[in-house]
Amino acid sequence: MYPPPPPKPASTTGPKILTFSGIAVLLIGLVALIFAITSMVSTLPLNVITSQGQPGSGALAGLTVAEDHEFTSPGGLSYDLWEVQQSPNGQFGLDRKSVTVIGPDGARVTVRGSEVSGSSTLGGFKAQSFASFSAQQAGSYTITITPGPRYSGPSSNSSGAEGSEANNTGTVDAVITEGSEFTTLFTGVFTFIGGIMVGIAGLLLGGGLTIGGIVWWINANGRRKRGFAPGV
Repeated sequence: MYPPPPPKPASTTGPKILTFSGIAVLLIGLVALIFAITSMVSTLPLNVITSQGQPGSGALAGLTVAEDHEFTSPGGLSYDLWEVQQSPNGQFGLDRKSVTVIGPDGARVTVRGSEVSGSSTLGGFKAQSFASFSAQQAGSYTITITPGPRYSGPSSNSSGAEGSEANNTGTVDAVITEGSEFTTLFTGVFTFIGGIMVGIAGLLLGGGLTIGGIVWWINANGRRKRGFAPGV
């Protein structure tokens, strides 16, 4: 009689598939989280102003009250106007009625209230959106802000050391940014929520698969070293 064949070593194919599948799901979950956070951050009013009350990197131009400002647009875009005030005591006092916008053709452009209300605070200054307009034509737009008699802003507040310092550092009363639409914010919020849910699910599922695969892999290697197959 021939001796029985040696037992087959325990296969590690299954554990490997499970482990690497778990790692893949983990990576998908991580990418979903990064995408969700990036999408949400892109909808936030970041870098509207600097800590010195000047236009930030997210602003297109700075404005002072009672002056005409030329602003060039490629056309087909909307823009938001943000009032700048000293923080924390400055009082916001501008609204859409205080803004006049003249288009490239000399016609008056409709100024609306901000579709999405935004606010930002940095250092000793704060900003809040108060008006918006659409630039349908390409060309130069003339923007003038005429505040009420009780208005007090960074460029006009010359009383005290704080106001003098603001004037000397080139602070502005308002800034222009690209327009924020409600549909964009709505989409960004739901993208963020969906991405977070997918990301958390991916991390939990991927982590479970990876841990289970590693445990199975270690167990299979132990059986291979002991020289017997499962069920023997």
